[in-house]
Amino acid sequence: MCNNALPATPVQVIEGQYLDQQKLMTLLKNVYGTSEEGKNNFRVELRLNRYKIYPSENVRNATLTEVQIQDCRAYRRR
Repeated sequence: MCNNALPATPVQVIEGQYLDQQKLMTLLKNVYGTSEEGKNNFRVELRLNRYKIYPSENVRNATLTEVQIQDCRAYRRR
């Protein structure tokens, strides 16, 4: 097991409807980054049309803003 353990409960849950997965993964990599081993500093699950974000302990204080999430949408709400 790696030393940056992931939490058991998600830090952030995002509604997945109309969300561009590639944009979300790019955003998560930019916000949370990667470890020295080249692994992501986060885990993401898609269940019941919701993305559950589990960041590692060393980046625990970072969360995605609503503006960042909206930029990942396949269409913009008006």
